[in-house]
Amino acid sequence: MERSEKIKEIFNIVKNKLDNDYKIEIYMSNSGEEEFTVRERDLDKYTFAESGGIGLKLIKNGQVGVSFTEKIDFNDENINNLINNAKNSLKYAASEPEFNTLIEESEEKAYNLINKDITNLTNDELKKISLSIEDKLYSLDKRIVNVPSCGLARYDFSKHIINSNGICKEEKKNSISYYAEVIAKDSNAVKTFFDVYSSKDTKFDVDSFCKNIVDNVVSKLEAKEIKSGKYKTVFTSKAMRTMIGAYLSLFSSEAVQKQLSLLQGKLNKKIANEIINIKDIPMFDNGLANTNFDGEGSATKDLNIITNGVLNSYLYNNYTARKENRKTTSHASRGFKTSIGISCHNLILENGINTQEELISQIKDGILVNSLTGTHAGVNSISGDFSLQAEGIKIENGKLSHTANPFIVSGNILDFLNNIEMLANDTDYHHSSIYTPSALIKELSFSS
Repeated sequence: MERSEKIKEIFNIVKNKLDNDYKIEIYMSNSGEEEFTVRERDLDKYTFAESGGIGLKLIKNGQVGVSFTEKIDFNDENINNLINNAKNSLKYAASEPEFNTLIEESEEKAYNLINKDITNLTNDELKKISLSIEDKLYSLDKRIVNVPSCGLARYDFSKHIINSNGICKEEKKNSISYYAEVIAKDSNAVKTFFDVYSSKDTKFDVDSFCKNIVDNVVSKLEAKEIKSGKYKTVFTSKAMRTMIGAYLSLFSSEAVQKQLSLLQGKLNKKIANEIINIKDIPMFDNGLANTNFDGEGSATKDLNIITNGVLNSYLYNNYTARKENRKTTSHASRGFKTSIGISCHNLILENGINTQEELISQIKDGILVNSLTGTHAGVNSISGDFSLQAEGIKIENGKLSHTANPFIVSGNILDFLNNIEMLANDTDYHHSSIYTPSALIKELSFSS
């Protein structure tokens, strides 16, 4: 039985077991991952993993009860357990009839975002691509002494939602990711570098992918210390993606309502340089997180979050929107076993008009930051302060000089956004669902 028919069957069974006072929502998801890992010019490991399940939400008298199961092949006992667990959960929930409601769209629709070119790749073709990555990495530089991790993974995902108000939606999509880690060694140092390239299609330039990895790791072999101080800075597309991603919770209406966001009270106020425009676009050509509906079944739509430096909107799900007498922005997130949260879809910081080289040319003495780590501990979303380990390249007289040893970069996210002076036109669309160009920053603090 197709999953779309399965969820309808389960919904009707649950509905018949409950009285009419209950509102019902059922969410079902399934994901699969097929991975090819190569090592020493042979297939090292092939794995296939599949996971999924069903989440049930019951609403009665403004109280919400939830439960989940990984058992999709249902019998009467499993369904009774799912219902009883949701009822028990409901007993301990606060009654908020004005806010705890289901999405009221009445629509039945199926969306197929599957790229058949990815699906049709044979196992032999996938193995061949994986081996070609490893071969190319070794061929580019004799200082590459090991490729401990190399290969690709093919993913598929489906989600279905049905509720008492008439929503019945499903969506299927897939993607593919290529990855590699290398070790480079010379007489003075041993360095590593890892990269990944994700795509919704089968277009993949193995030469460009491998050259970027090798160039990065080899440059580390000759790294030098930088002097601590304040520097004019260029953040690459990758570094900007990490920085913006670390502060996504600032835009969550849930965080704002709980007084956990630095952006509380800043709606319709300037929070960034006027060249900053940030949008969330749920469906666009390069989007790795494209989706037609959110975790509650609400139809997704474009949202202007920051326009010319002014904060236009927070991200809302149905509950947080009703608390402010607003409409949801369709940013409810969930898994089958998690409660409703808030997240973006494809978050885009719009490109500028300059090249990265033109940004670098503006700096007499500064640093190009190309990667950041430690965001789990080095970022404070309430104060906005950050202190992160970083890697990069020294800039001297408008040109890249030498790779720097790892250093610490510190600042505050609002100062950071306001001190962006120029944006490049080099957004990378193949690493995550956050899309950012390189940026020229007026000043940041660095310590070696």
